[in-house]
Amino acid sequence: MKPKGRMYIDARQEKFQLGDAKQVIYIIKQVAEDHVKQRIYDCIGLHTLKIEVIPASEKVIVTYYENIISPSFMDYQFQLKKLDFKRVESLI
Repeated sequence: MKPKGRMYIDARQEKFQLGDAKQVIYIIKQVAEDHVKQRIYDCIGLHTLKIEVIPASEKVIVTYYENIISPSFMDYQFQLKKLDFKRVESLI
């Protein structure tokens, strides 16, 4: 069965609101190692805006939109990947 015509969707005038970006800090053991960085990205990389890794203090600063992902879901994903982490605080 062939379609009879094409349908075009014009969404140029749509006003999609993501809200404000928020940040959360995690302390993750051995964050300087490449396999740990890869695990972090595999867990939350597609859902976040930015992931900053500070190896000297083992801190990971995650910038995210709260309409897309929440810190509790990030915690859950880190637990599934068996990362040793601690959520410190939210910056914004």
